[in-house]
Amino acid sequence: MPEVGSCIWLVAREYEGWASAGGVKDVVHDMSRAFTELGWQVHVCLPLYGFLKDRVFQEGHLTWHGRSHHPQFVGEKECWTLEKGNLFLHFFRFSSVENKKGIYTITMDEQNSARKYIHGNGYPDTFRINLEFQWTVAEYWFQTQQLPEKVLVHDGHCSFLPVIAKASPVWKGFFFNVPFFVLIHNAGQGYRQEMPISTENQHLLNLPEQVLKEGVWEQTWDPLVMAASYASLATVSENYAQELLTGKNDFYSGSFGRFLREYQIPLEGITNGFDPYEYDPRFPHRSGIPYRFDPSRGDWLGKDSCRTNLMDAILWKTTQVHGFLKNWRLPLYVFQGRLTSQKGVDDLKEFLEKVLATDAPVNFLVMGVGEERYEKSLKQLALRNQDSEHFLFLNFYEESLARLVFASADFFLMPSLYEPCGLTDLKAQLMGALPIVAKVGGLVKIQDGQTGFCYDRTKENALWDVFQRTRQLALFRPDLLEIMRRQAFRTALSDYRWQDILLKRYIPWFDAEA
Repeated sequence: MPEVGSCIWLVAREYEGWASAGGVKDVVHDMSRAFTELGWQVHVCLPLYGFLKDRVFQEGHLTWHGRSHHPQFVGEKECWTLEKGNLFLHFFRFSSVENKKGIYTITMDEQNSARKYIHGNGYPDTFRINLEFQWTVAEYWFQTQQLPEKVLVHDGHCSFLPVIAKASPVWKGFFFNVPFFVLIHNAGQGYRQEMPISTENQHLLNLPEQVLKEGVWEQTWDPLVMAASYASLATVSENYAQELLTGKNDFYSGSFGRFLREYQIPLEGITNGFDPYEYDPRFPHRSGIPYRFDPSRGDWLGKDSCRTNLMDAILWKTTQVHGFLKNWRLPLYVFQGRLTSQKGVDDLKEFLEKVLATDAPVNFLVMGVGEERYEKSLKQLALRNQDSEHFLFLNFYEESLARLVFASADFFLMPSLYEPCGLTDLKAQLMGALPIVAKVGGLVKIQDGQTGFCYDRTKENALWDVFQRTRQLALFRPDLLEIMRRQAFRTALSDYRWQDILLKRYIPWFDAEA
């Protein structure tokens, strides 16, 4: 156990229950709670987005009011804090986010209020948001003289912070002995938040010329590349780390893996944990579903009721629901996630078109939002197949209904081009939905034929072939599927608890690198 008084600061753009976008929100939330359960004091730093202001002002209290040393980030800054035992949520108010209604992408309300905005696109001032947030956090520590014991920053959106803290002369060496750690959730091109070399971006970074000169990689200032000189790096699964270090992921991560290899940068790989009780269907009041069922005992009555409840719930979302499922008792294959190329949506569309053309007695449900081209093509697919009554596209995301989707599914599709870790596969296992995954990144934790189904996406018709396997089992060997569902449930419940992962992997990593 860690000694009493251990303290850690987590810096991120997302946090479940407050600012929810991708998988980062779950990791930061569950990790922070697990640290407190181990006796640590945890501070989480988040932007005070415009859509959070009313809630934060009502529930929190002002703990800092200051100004920035940064010439581009003039104006007053604030920190509002919520205390929950040993957990402190710090929301930082600064100009570039205080009127934002989204986290990373433009909302429909913002598009309606300004024609220059396009719903679903990233904010044009993303780099400014990232940097103003990081500079404001450093200002808070410096001006309040709260020297962090250790800092873990999440993903490229926050990974300039070790450089800002360690390399900027304005702090007069204040952060010299502070250990910084960077957790890479996605090293894909663009996801790293690489900044093109330009005078404007140089002014935003506001770092010494020599630091900027040494930090250039492939004509960009890459926050993960620059952080490597000032922090220890890890990513969110052992296999994803190996893919980056061996070059297997270079097609998607560009030159980042080559940087790691060329400069022999250590990269730890630690598979994410999660809180299994948040998705355990035996406890519906915690898992957020209306009916209880127990995969460990083969008790599926509540799962059938969840499917009926989902069907009733989506009737009210007429403008966001496309397609129709007539017979909800057929095997249900589900995709739920961001509609991006990384998630394998191109492969998914091709597969769906092939299966739907056969009029096979199975159902497909896709739930998600993302790139406009994917949303449009899935709507068209639903329209073309409306008469077949086997495909439903839910073009929205709501956490409560997303949990109902998990609870309703028989199989959960993850055709990712690459997947650093994957958490939805574990959630699906708990909810009695067997994952069907491309064998990439963190998805290799799925054991083919035991806790789900794996396929090699580089092989022709691989997804089609694994679908045929599952369909044959559903039709002729439901007893084998039942054995798999019980094994998948037990594995997800026992092998990926955050407390165990912190004790076995994170805390030793901190101690070794500090």
